[in-house]
Amino acid sequence: MNKDIEVAPKGKYAQLTLDFPFKKTFASEECEDLLIALLNTFLEEKLAHPITEVAIQNPYIQGQTKASRDAILDIRCRDSAGNRFIVEMQIGRQEHFIKRVIYYLSMAIVDSARKGEDWDFNFPNIYSLNFLNYDLYFGENIEEVIQYISFSNEKHPEIRYDYTNLVFVRLVKFNKSVDDCESFRDKLLFTLCNAHKLEEKPKQFEGEVFDRLFEIARISNFNAEELSQYEANRMNMLDYNASMKFARKEGVALGRDEGIAIGETRGEARGIAIGRDETLLQTARKMKAKGFNTAVIAEITGLSEREIEGLDICG
Repeated sequence: MNKDIEVAPKGKYAQLTLDFPFKKTFASEECEDLLIALLNTFLEEKLAHPITEVAIQNPYIQGQTKASRDAILDIRCRDSAGNRFIVEMQIGRQEHFIKRVIYYLSMAIVDSARKGEDWDFNFPNIYSLNFLNYDLYFGENIEEVIQYISFSNEKHPEIRYDYTNLVFVRLVKFNKSVDDCESFRDKLLFTLCNAHKLEEKPKQFEGEVFDRLFEIARISNFNAEELSQYEANRMNMLDYNASMKFARKEGVALGRDEGIAIGETRGEARGIAIGRDETLLQTARKMKAKGFNTAVIAEITGLSEREIEGLDICG
């Protein structure tokens, strides 16, 4: 994918990185099998056992006080073992996105607590799976598409505490072609990134998961209300892209103008300094030609005696 966020063209399939088609594909009860496939695929390294069933929960989490912020998540669910999952598709840059993820994860922990004085803080494992349609910096030369973050012992990093797990999928880092996609994960990544650019489902993408995924994403299957929501998503994305392009253009212009102003100021100051220095040199030459003592010339002009001794009185 390109590093800039792409806008879905009016093609055959919806852009799955937009809010409505993403939720339509993975957050409805009739699509639980697709949600399970999504979770198992990208949380495989963190799960003790594969997920076999999920229960989709209300994505709204109310703050604990009137002053607290509420949270509305893209997808919130739990599995048969009681583990909790938050799934988010983030299409726009946010300065403190990782902190936001931690905040929402904390709210989910509080919301999962049993009411009563005998609760012993044994909250279920919670996983936050975040798809990013832009690049987020995780450190120099760290290029992996998927980043896993959890608690660990700093002096013994092999010891981990998997009570909370943060997983970030950097969609813009995935650049494989259809023919390069061999694993199920690669095919799912390719579909998320490129379904809206395709005329047909790739022949290599066999199986019920991809058959259903592409049928759900097929725009001709949308009813009037769904099409309206999708078009609203597209317009929001167009507005976001236009704002980002204008901000970048304005930033470049501002930087150029400031650079010119700074350059002019520095040039003027440098010119004054050069003029001043040349005046002092001319004074020193005249005094030297008239036979003034080097020390006297130095005291009057501020030049060093070595500079004065090296002057050509014919210059």
